[in-house]
Amino acid sequence: MKQAKALIPILFILLLITTIIGLVWGSYRFAKYEVRGSDFSIQWIAIHSLVTAGESPFSERTNTLIQNSVHGQTGFTLGVTPKYTSPLYSGILLLPFALIWNKTLTYALWLTLQFIALFGVILLSMRLTGWQPAWFIFLPFSIFTIFSYHILMPWLDGGLPIWSALFLVSALLALSQNRNELAGIFMALSAIQPLMIILPLIFILLWAAIQKRKLLILWFFITILFISIVGIFLVPDWVIQYLRLLFNFQQNFPPGSPGYLFKLTWPGLGKQLGWLLSAALLFVLLAEWWLALKREFRWFVWTVCLTLVISQWIGIPTIPAYFVELILPMILISAMLAEHWKRAGNWTAVVFSMLVFVWEWVLFYRDITSRQSNLLLNLLIPLPLILFIGLYWVRWWAIKPRRLLVEEIKLSESY
Repeated sequence: MKQAKALIPILFILLLITTIIGLVWGSYRFAKYEVRGSDFSIQWIAIHSLVTAGESPFSERTNTLIQNSVHGQTGFTLGVTPKYTSPLYSGILLLPFALIWNKTLTYALWLTLQFIALFGVILLSMRLTGWQPAWFIFLPFSIFTIFSYHILMPWLDGGLPIWSALFLVSALLALSQNRNELAGIFMALSAIQPLMIILPLIFILLWAAIQKRKLLILWFFITILFISIVGIFLVPDWVIQYLRLLFNFQQNFPPGSPGYLFKLTWPGLGKQLGWLLSAALLFVLLAEWWLALKREFRWFVWTVCLTLVISQWIGIPTIPAYFVELILPMILISAMLAEHWKRAGNWTAVVFSMLVFVWEWVLFYRDITSRQSNLLLNLLIPLPLILFIGLYWVRWWAIKPRRLLVEEIKLSESY
C-alpha cells in the first residue's frame, strides 16, 4: 500500500511531462503549416527586430516585415493593416522567444505555454469563485470552453489576450488573500492589452482606494512605471510612437463594437442605436460601481465580472480574442448556480458552456458558407448577451455575504 502511494507522485510527474511533450510536438506540427499565428507573427517579428537589429517595433521597416509575413495567414482582422500596436512593455513576454531564430519552433513553444495558461485561467477562476466541480463536470465544461471559437482561435493566433486574462485573474486571487503588493504587480502586467482591460482596471483601482488598499495602488503604478522605463531604455521615444498609433485610432485598430455592427445592419439607425446602447450600459455600469465600492469582496468580484462583459459592448473597440477574459464571468455564474442548486447547478454550467460552443460554431459555419463575411462582428453578440443575462440571474446569490447565503440555502432545503 505504501509503495503504491509512493508511485502516485511519480506517475503524475511522468504524465505531466508526457502531456507537455505531446503539446509541443502537436503544436510544432501545426506551426509548420502556418495556417494561423498572425498575432504571434506580429509580436515576434516586432520584438525580434528590436533585439537583433535595434529597430523600433513601431517603425515603418518593422511594419513592412510584419505585413510581408502576415500576408496569407488567416486570423488578422480584415480591413486593418497588420502592425505592432501593443505598448512596448508587453514585449517582456516575447523577449525570451525573440532570442530564438527558428520561428516555427518558437511558435510551437508559445502555443504550448498559452494552452497551459488557458488552463491556468480556468483553474484560478474556479479557486477565486469557490467552484469545485467533480471531474465529470469539469471535463466537459473545460472542453466546451477551450474549444469554443472565442478561445480556440485566439490561442491558435498566438496573441497576448490569454496572458492578460491570466494576470487579471491572478491579481483578483491575490487580492482575495490580502496580498495587495502581488495583486498590484499582476494588475500592471495585465495592462499588456490596454483596450481589453482598461475598464476593469479603473474599477479595481477605485475599489482599492475606497477600501484603503494603498499597497495595491502603489505597486500597480510602480510596476507600470518600471516596465515603461525599461522600454524607454530600449526605444527612447516609444511612448510618443505608441500615442501616435492611438491618435490615428481608426487606421490602426479594428472597428469592433455593437454600434459598428448595427451601422452595417441598419445604415439609417445603426449609429444612433449604438450610441443609445453605450449610454444605457454606461449608466448601468456606473450605478453598479457606485453600489459595489464600499461592499465586501463577493460583491466586488461580481461587479468586476459585469465590467468585463459590458466592456465588450460599451463602445470600446474589441475583438473576439478579448473574450478570453470572459472565462471568469462564465465560471462565476457556474459557481453561483452550483452553490445554490448543487448537482443541477453543475449540469446547468455544462449546458451553459455547450450553448456558447454551439452558437459560435454555427455562426462560423454560416460565415464560411455565405458571401458576406461579418463573423468577427457577429461574434460580439452571443457570449456577452448570455453572460449579461446570467450575471443578473445570479446577482442576488453572488453579492450576498456567504454566511447569509448558506443560511438561506439551508432554509430552502428544509422545506
